Order: sequence, then C-alpha cells, then structure tokens
Amino acid sequence: MIRVSRKLLLSNCSLTRLRGIQARGLRCSAAMRNARNGGNIYTYQQISQRNDRIQKIVLSLLGFSAFSYGVWHFYWPHHTFPKPVAQILRKGLWAESDKEQFDYQKALKFYIEALDKCQELKVDPISDEYTGIELKVAEMYEKLGMLDEASGVYLELLYRYFDALNTEGKIPEDKRPELIRRDLRILIKSLETNKDVSTGKRNLLAHLLMAQEEVLSRSQELKQFFERRKEKAKIIFQGKALDASDFKTFVNEENLKLDDEGYMILDLQKDSSAWEPFKEEFFTARDLYTAFCLSSKDIAAALSCKMTTVEWMVMADMPPGQILLSQANLGSLLYLQGEKFEAEIFELEGKRDKDPSLRSDEPMIKALRHLHRNRDTCLQMATQCYDSVIQFAKKNNKLRFNMKDQLDPSVSQAIALSTYGMGVLNLHQGVLAKAEKLLKDSISMAKEIDFQELLNEARNELDKAETLRLETGKQER
Repeated sequence: MIRVSRKLLLSNCSLTRLRGIQARGLRCSAAMRNARNGGNIYTYQQISQRNDRIQKIVLSLLGFSAFSYGVWHFYWPHHTFPKPVAQILRKGLWAESDKEQFDYQKALKFYIEALDKCQELKVDPISDEYTGIELKVAEMYEKLGMLDEASGVYLELLYRYFDALNTEGKIPEDKRPELIRRDLRILIKSLETNKDVSTGKRNLLAHLLMAQEEVLSRSQELKQFFERRKEKAKIIFQGKALDASDFKTFVNEENLKLDDEGYMILDLQKDSSAWEPFKEEFFTARDLYTAFCLSSKDIAAALSCKMTTVEWMVMADMPPGQILLSQANLGSLLYLQGEKFEAEIFELEGKRDKDPSLRSDEPMIKALRHLHRNRDTCLQMATQCYDSVIQFAKKNNKLRFNMKDQLDPSVSQAIALSTYGMGVLNLHQGVLAKAEKLLKDSISMAKEIDFQELLNEARNELDKAETLRLETGKQER
C-alpha cells in the first residue's frame, strides 16, 4: 500500500538519492570493470543497492495532497437531503460527536440506515446526497480501523462514477468536469486504504485516462501536443537512440514569473480552462501513477509520465514552485534511467569478458555503443534539468534569499535537490572540486530548510568525495 501523506497539494516530491562516487576520468563501466577485477571501487551489487535506496527515498518523499482531511466535507455542506434521510443523518452526526463519546460504531449503523432509506426513496446513486453518505460510511470504517471495508466503499464509488462518465448521455456536458473532479478525489483517497497495488495502479490508469480524454476534448492544441509527446515517449520505451537536442527544460522567465519582492506568481494570462476544475487532482493523480511505476521499477514509464506532467503543468499554469520541483524530479528520473542503461552495459560487458569471441561480435559492439549513447544522453538531460533550476535561482537572487519565507516549500526543496544532483553528476564525471562545492552548498540549503533526507545523503556523498580526492592525491604523488 502506498501511503499518501497530507503534505503539498502537488504532485511532487524529491527524488533524492542519485549515485556513487567514480574515480577521476573513469566512466561507470570502467569502474565496474575495476570492481570485477578486484579493485576497490563500488561493486555492481553495491551500485544496485544504492539504486534501490534511491527508489525507496523517492517513494518515501512523495508529497501529495490527497485530500486526507476527509473528502466527505467536499460534499456534505451543500446537500439538501430528503427529510426522512436527514433525520437519520442527524442521529449519526450526534453519535460520532463528543456528546456520545465518539461512538463511531453507532454512527456507522445510522449512516448505513440512511443509505437504505435513500435506496427506498430512489435517490440517484451518483448524486451528491447519496455519495456523500457513502463517504461518511467509509470515514466511519476508517476510524474503526476497518480499512478493507472502507476500501470497498471507495472502489464501489469509483466504479459507479466511471460507468456514469463513460455512458453516453448519462451526465450532462456541463456537469462532467465537476464529476471528474470528484472521481479523481475519491480515486486519490482510495489509494490510502487500498492494499492491492495492481488494483490501485489499474484504477489509477483507467481514471487518469478518462480525465485526460476530457482535457484533450476541450483543446485541439493540447491534443496535438499530446500526440507529439507520445511519439517522443515511444523512443524511451522502445530503446531507440535518444537525442538530447530535442529535450527542453521548462524552468525559465517565460514560464515562471516573479514579483518585485522575488516571490513567484502565477501567469494569469495563460488559459488553463481545459483542466478546470480538476487540475490539482489531475496532477496529483499523475504523480501517484509515476510513484506506482517507480515502485515496480518501471523507470521508463515513470520517466515518460513525468516528462509529460512537467510540460502540462506549465501549460496548466500550476503553482511555480511545483513546476520547479517537478523539473528537479525529472532530472532524478533521467538519472535513474541512465543507471538502468548502465546496468545493461554492465551485463553485456560481463558476457563479453566471459567469452572473448564476443569482443569482435558486431551486434554486441552496436548494442554497447547504443547503450553508452543513451546513458550519456540521459545524464546530459538530467544535468539540463538540475542546471535550469540552479541558474533560475541564481538569476533571480531574491528567490534564494526568500527560501525561508516561501509559503510553498517545494521552491527551496527544488533548489537544494538540484544543487545536490549536480554535485553527484560532477562526481560521476570525476570533477571533484566542483562536486565538493556543490555538495557543501546543498548541505547548507538542506540545513536551512530542514530537508533532513537530503542533508543525510549529501553528507554521505561529501565524505566519499573527500576520501576519493585524498586517495587520488596520493596516487598522483
């Protein structure tokens, strides 16, 4: 079960742990060969374990506003219930209050009775009234620790919404956006109690695609963009050669605006109507899907989803801090994809070492050349992602000094994470002096904003960098 924490309303998190130290001038494959030959650089098993920790931290730091405050509040105050139903509901509300010592079991009984009365009165099962009571039932189940039962209620609601939204003519066009918003809210909430990862991922994808089709149906421009993005994503999935020249970052003055005090503001001139009123829910759900992909080690799918998400966030005029952090996260996913190519290189080189005849094998040579190019391209794109955030912060120096004052913590997290990421990438390339400076900067930022996870990792990497520098100095003497 992926626990959805009540944190940022955003869809983003910090993909922190990146990669280990490499000797000056050595690429990863050379370091791995050294390890196989008894050298003291990292073994492949250690590198694999580091990547597992990357993904664990990625998932643990995912911050979503999953509307954990109880989605029923979104419905309840606006309802006009039939009188017989209202009478029963009042008993339920009284039972769960301090007046009856929070008797949730008794309240549950009344809410189920209210649902029965709704069915007797033929209340529409997708109406606010009916679904609002169902959400109260689910809430009582959660408070009683009956998570399986709560999950069952959420799933039933999701199936009903999905069926209604996909049945032609059942939902008036002007009502669809609001119903999709509610569907996504319940979808996100359901993932808190769902223990079946495969069911959760399947539901997430189905409901996301439905919302996505709704967005695309409202904007021809978005539809054309999505088709272009889908073609680019195929390159990653099919393992074709990547080209960094096609890659663009989205953190710049054109997409992100600052006021005179250095605070980032929304660009009110952008038209985000195609995503309204469910854009926050939509992007939260997209990042949940990215998390599911990452937890199952499907990095290519996570990367493809995140690439589209970042670009769509800009087009939808999402809060600037969320775009900054999303760009930094994309850099980390690109790094992980580069690591995946690295693992494939290691595997092929291992086969070649065992069978010397493969050294002149043309398919083997082409495969390794292809993997090396894709690995290097992913690292180059990761560098672009991190560097764009860092340069944006440098160019807008007021932003840096306002880190503590920013209401959205994702701004300062993005800058600290990108600085750390650039430090690790420089270590990867053997540029030790620059790597140490960047890691020290990231430690300072992490302390300032109490970014504990990043602080620990940056300290570890800095220790290793300093050790490596000393060892390199001894060898040179």
